[in-house]
Order: sequence, then C-alpha cells, then structure tokens
Amino acid sequence: MQKIFSQTKILLLTLYVFPVLLLLWFLANFSVNVPYWDQWRLTPIFERVAQGNATFFDFFTVHGHHRILIPKLIITALAFATKWNTQAEIICSVIFVIITFFAICKIAAIKFQHQNKNILHIANILSCLLLFSLVQHQNWLWGFTLFWFLTNLCLIMAVYFIHALENLSAKTRIFIAAIFSLIGSFTLIQGLLSWLVLIPSILSIEGKAKQKISRLTIWISLFIVSCIIYAINFNPIREPKPFLFTEQPFLIINYFLAVLGLPLVRLPIPAILTGLILLSGFLFFTYYFLKKPFYKLTFFPSAIPWLTIGTFSLISALSISVGRAEYGVENAMISSRYTTTSILLIISLIYLLALFVQEQQKYLSIYKIFAVAITGILMINSLYVVRNVKLSFPYMQGRKECLEIINYLADSEFIKESSDSCLVLMNGKTWLVRQGAEIMEKLGWREFPQNLKFIKQPKQNNGYLDNPQTTAKPLIIKGNDTLNLGGWAIKPDGKEQPNLVLLSYGENQDFFANAIVNLESNDIAKIMKSKLYSRARWKVKFSAKSLPVGETIIQAWVYHSNKQEFVKLNNEVKVRVENT
Repeated sequence: MQKIFSQTKILLLTLYVFPVLLLLWFLANFSVNVPYWDQWRLTPIFERVAQGNATFFDFFTVHGHHRILIPKLIITALAFATKWNTQAEIICSVIFVIITFFAICKIAAIKFQHQNKNILHIANILSCLLLFSLVQHQNWLWGFTLFWFLTNLCLIMAVYFIHALENLSAKTRIFIAAIFSLIGSFTLIQGLLSWLVLIPSILSIEGKAKQKISRLTIWISLFIVSCIIYAINFNPIREPKPFLFTEQPFLIINYFLAVLGLPLVRLPIPAILTGLILLSGFLFFTYYFLKKPFYKLTFFPSAIPWLTIGTFSLISALSISVGRAEYGVENAMISSRYTTTSILLIISLIYLLALFVQEQQKYLSIYKIFAVAITGILMINSLYVVRNVKLSFPYMQGRKECLEIINYLADSEFIKESSDSCLVLMNGKTWLVRQGAEIMEKLGWREFPQNLKFIKQPKQNNGYLDNPQTTAKPLIIKGNDTLNLGGWAIKPDGKEQPNLVLLSYGENQDFFANAIVNLESNDIAKIMKSKLYSRARWKVKFSAKSLPVGETIIQAWVYHSNKQEFVKLNNEVKVRVENT
C-alpha cells in the first residue's frame, strides 16, 4: 500500500513539474541574449541612471498606451546587475509565473477543502500546463514583455490575500490587495482593471453592511486616484479610437473571440469559435454560481476568485481588441503575447468546472475527458511552437551576431530600410540600435570589435556565392534596379551554422547588405553528409542605390565570432551601376 502511495506521489510530482521543465528546456535552447525592438528605447534611461541624472518621469512616461513604470524599474535594476543580459528578464518572467502558480494552487486548496483531491489535482495540473505553456513563446523569449506576467501575478496575489489568508484582518487583506492592484496599474493599462474586477471579492469579505460600504468606497476611491495619476500627461503614440466599437462592432467582436481562443487554436475561424465556446461557458458558470440575489453573494465564496480571474481576462481581452482590431483577426493569430492574458479565462473555467463537478458528480467523466483534451491540445501546440521557433531561430541568432559586428555595418539604404536588414530586425529605427550600442559600450556592458581580420583566401571552404553565375563580363544595372544574389554558407568545423552572410563591394571593409542563412539545402546536406547543413542556403535582394556608380565587385562573407574574423565565400560578382 505504501509503495502504491509512493508511486502516486511520484506521478503527481512528475505531472506538476513537467510543464516547467519543458519551458526551461525551450528557453535554454531558444532564448538569445540580445535587446530587441522596444528594449532599445530603454538605453537612454540606463545612461541617465549611470550619470545620476535619471528622474521619476523617465520611468513614468507613457510607453505605447501603457505606463510601464514598474517593469522599467525592474529591467533597469537587472540591466545594471547583469550588464544587460536580457535573459535575466526572461528568468524574471519565469519566477513571476512560478509564484502565480503557487498562489493559484493555494487559493484552490482553500476553496476545495475536504473535497475530492483528484479533481483538485487535475485542475492544478491543467493550470500549470497553461501558465507555462509554450504558446506564449513571444513573451517567454522577449524578456521585455515580463509586464504581461507581472500584471497577471498582481491580480492573482490580490485574490490570494483576500480569499486564502482569512486569518489576517479584513483591513490587512484589503490593504495588501490594494498594493498589488497599484503595482499592476503601473505595469500595464490592463492592470487598472484589477480594481474593478476585485469589487465582488472586496464585498465577499465578512463584515456588516456598513463595513462593506466603507471598504467599497475606499476601494473605488483608490481606483479613481490611480486613474487620475495615470492620466497625467498621458500622450499615447497612437490616438485611441473610442468609436470603433460602434463603427465596426463585428470586427472587434471577432478579434475579441479570437484572442480568447488563441491559447488553444491558431487559425482565425476555429479560434473565434473556440473563443465563443469559452465565453459561453464562463457566462453559464457566472449565472450558475451567482443566481442567488446579490446580497447573498457570500453563499458562494468558493466561486468568487475564479469569477474574478475570468472577468479580468475577458475585460483585458476586450481592451486589447479595441486597440488592435483594426489590424484584423490575422494579427491576433501571430500575436502570441496576448495569450498570457486569455489563458486566465481558461484557468478560471477549469476551476469553475471543478466546483460544478463537485456538486454534480455525474459530470466527473466529462471533466476528465475535458482535461485529456486540453492536455492534448496544449502538447500539440507546443510541438507546433518548437517547430516554428526552430525555423526562425537563425533570425534571432542573426540579431545577436549583427549587434556584435555593428561597427562593420555601413549606413546603406539596405541596412537602414530593408526588412531583411539584421539591424532593422532589431528595431525599425536603426539609429536607436546604433545609439543603444554606443551607450552599452560606454557603460562597459558590451564590447564591439573594430579591428577584425578579413580572410580572403581561407584554408577551408565556407560556401559559395553562386547566383548569379560568375562571368567575365560585369552585370549592368541601372540606379533604380534591384539585384538578387544567393548561395550557400557553412562553418566547416561542423559544430554550428553561420547565421548571416554579409555583402561588401570593392575593397571596403564594411558591409552594405546581409542575408539570413535559413533556406533549404538538401543538396548541400547530402554532399556534406550532415543534417546540420540542411538549411545552409541564403538569398538577398537589394537596390542598386546601395552600390556606387560605376564598376565594382561584390563579395560575400561569413563571420566567425570565436576567431574574430570575416571569411570570404568562394566566387564574386562583377557589376556596373549606370545612372538612370
């Protein structure tokens, strides 16, 4: 009997730990230590902090539509502690979610006291699968978006202190919940919604009618004060469109439902239908648990935390939809960062369904089928995410390589404007990246080499520039024409693949264009007898404006970081650029 019990405990521990281990494996293999997009806007703040000139308003200013005051403070502290290793921000996100999960489990343990432990374990394991799900890969791999996880954490912790620590006085629980709501409010604009969705929880705290009214008055007053502070010099980069809902209601509704279904489905119509099912389920449980008069709300305290969490998810998804719906449902399908919010709705449904099954035992088998289905869907989604991220990984690695050699990137039209530019891949405003790199070097956080060797005649073959075919006569192109080049590139040591091919012209020791090495090359893999080279081809398209007028020679190079050298690929292309 003891052996069976021990095996059961080991099985449960494995099921609880597996989602976390899967995530850690994913991050260990696919996270890259390089700033990306909005992160580059923080470098001036870092410089002012280092100089002692930073002010409160450097952190308080609007970022997009949000005041990310708390995330800016966290990221700045981590940057100075780690010389801005962006993977520290990713670790911080994981820690936030671990705390969130433990808080949810604690709330569930209190609300499911003396009930069926198997149902509780099923609910907790499903919650774990969702919270650590790889479908949030954009947020997991981009440390800057730790604010999504922090906003969720603040709400859950507020719920936790109100509902799971009943040994504390009502004033203490409400005070701590207010602190977390305040932190959430200045983490994302969605955090302001926590004040509203927590009102039923505030009312559910034991006390006389007069006490409840007093608490509610104070709570709403704190919400209003938070909103007033939030509104100080609020100048979002995009003008809000308050009438979009009346002008294009179906557009917003479809986007809203798609965001709700996004954690489970990544196709527009199925995601909308899934979102509708989830919304309908939540409305059913809301009616089921709150069908008694409002003043008898405390008769169902076990449902209040989950209804609060689900309502927060719904309102957050709606606010996202109002701001993003104009870009179409397809935009939602590629925005996995929004799943971190909508996952909370599914978690709330899991626990509400568990409470329902506790009362209606005849539906226990349905709950188990539901659990198996959700688990299967999430595992399939994880495989899909890993496959896609693996394909895009050279772009992520390319950004890191690009930053390292930033001093060798010319200020050409391609480097500044092309969507294939490795510098544009880091931020569309390439001057921000260059400015940020200078600040990082000034602070001693990174070193950017300036005296690298150019190896024109390497001892080993690193690849070819084989398209177009080499001819004695130069290609003649006009100033407004575009040129397509391609080839393949490898690192002959057989340990890894190059991420970038860099193009230079003439005798210049800088590069006017680049290509990502990520195209299928089964022929190369067959010749080299290694699957490592199955995606070794590259191609690039650029304007003749990036070249000087007259005759020149284009050469292709790969960068060997370990040897601190650029190595030339075989062949080169002669071109003559003529005025139009």
